[in-house]
Amino acid sequence: MSESVDRMTAEGALEPQPLSSLAMVKAMLRECWDDPAVDLFPKDRRMRVLAERGVDGMSCENVRFLVNELVKRFASGGVYLEVGMFRGCSILSAALFNEATRCIGIDNFSEFDDKGTNKEILKENLAKFGTPSNIEYYNMDYREAIAHIFASEPQLRVDVYYYDGEHTYEAQLAGLEIMLPHLSERCVILVDDINWDYVERANQDFLKAHREFASAFKTKSRGCGTDDWWNGVEVIVRRV
Repeated sequence: MSESVDRMTAEGALEPQPLSSLAMVKAMLRECWDDPAVDLFPKDRRMRVLAERGVDGMSCENVRFLVNELVKRFASGGVYLEVGMFRGCSILSAALFNEATRCIGIDNFSEFDDKGTNKEILKENLAKFGTPSNIEYYNMDYREAIAHIFASEPQLRVDVYYYDGEHTYEAQLAGLEIMLPHLSERCVILVDDINWDYVERANQDFLKAHREFASAFKTKSRGCGTDDWWNGVEVIVRRV
């Protein structure tokens, strides 16, 4: 995929110009799916490897591929950060085939863990892929973890940010706002579970408050946990 457009210079020569992040995401979707709104799988099935090795999680192949491809195109050699690791499916989706990307995960394992086993299952799932060296994670409240990370590395900037933490309206909006100082210029934000009204409203209010961002892709799934888009996703980019 070409990631530039041509502009005529004063001398009459064509000068390649980078595509906007919005255009890059839309081009990626056209390239990787026939129709991303309805297709159950991407054209490239490389992320089947997670299911083949018994890594489960609250996502589907479309979401896993979307994470992987966004990291490939926007965070190669950069930084991916996610809030809400659960059992490691999404951070593995980011890290696999993207060895040059630093992948940071945050979870305090306070939800969906009645048996208290998710942290151990996370370790087991990472071990199925040799515990990739480009993955690091923090067993902390995400606010504390983000404060710790960026106090230690104040110049660090995140290229792809995946928020899949607590999904109340207030938590959703706060989860987006907290990362604003730490996002790179051409950042991508991925939000899960937009089937839920309060998640969608929080995203909309974030976009209204921060006009420099735009929604590049939004799709709801047919139901909760279905193979099209699990529970809905939205991709947000900065208008650059």
